[in-house]
Amino acid sequence: MTWSTFVGAVLTVLLAAPASAQLRPPSGGKAVGDYSLHDFAAKWMMQLDDVAEISHFEAANRALLAQNDPRPRTIFIGDSITENWTQLDAHQTANGRWINRGISGSNTSQMLLRFEVDAVALGPRAIVIMGGTNDLRAYEGTPASVVDGAFARVTRNLTAMADIAAGRAIKVVLCAIPLVGRDLDRIARDPAGVKRINAWIADFARQRALVFVDFGEVLTDGDGYMKAELSTDGIHPNPAGYRQMMPLIEAAVARTEAARR
Repeated sequence: MTWSTFVGAVLTVLLAAPASAQLRPPSGGKAVGDYSLHDFAAKWMMQLDDVAEISHFEAANRALLAQNDPRPRTIFIGDSITENWTQLDAHQTANGRWINRGISGSNTSQMLLRFEVDAVALGPRAIVIMGGTNDLRAYEGTPASVVDGAFARVTRNLTAMADIAAGRAIKVVLCAIPLVGRDLDRIARDPAGVKRINAWIADFARQRALVFVDFGEVLTDGDGYMKAELSTDGIHPNPAGYRQMMPLIEAAVARTEAARR
């Protein structure tokens, strides 16, 4: 579905709504009031739909803050690769605890919008950012055709999250996008795009003196794809894949802890 088709569908729903719905575009302008169809649909969605999924962890965040647990927190914010990594929440010691705030399907724009409530507001010592694979997902066109736009969004959003964390004196770990498998038609992500964004993340981390984690070194099959035995779908690590990734993330978090001593 193209954006214009989507906007048309949204407008059809809006115009079919009963008068009590009080559709209120500005008057006297072009298109829908003073808005273009694109602009009106975008603003309608932001008002009436939780685009960033702020509510997803709302209750869990309240409960966490109510615990008054003095142990330092490390927050993991990301997509399904983070959400499915259930061992993160199980990682609790006397010296700290890890909190998983991954949401399936989340892209870096959504992560940025919920960064304050799902990460910063939880008072973490460090935040691990694991995102980008859904920005590269081609919903229309070829996977290669979306790379430029994805690159612009990911680099902009990661920079903003790093800036927010720096302003609160919170340590940041930046993770590379995991490699994808060989079934590229089904996966709908461009391996060259993954490589391009990961190169930028690594360079940005060096410039900002941030901890960087490249899971590719333990997930690769040697040809730049994810090992088939470490994933069931070529995108998400399976338990064996997460076991390979765990020592890398443990070492990365330990570096943020050492930097505070």
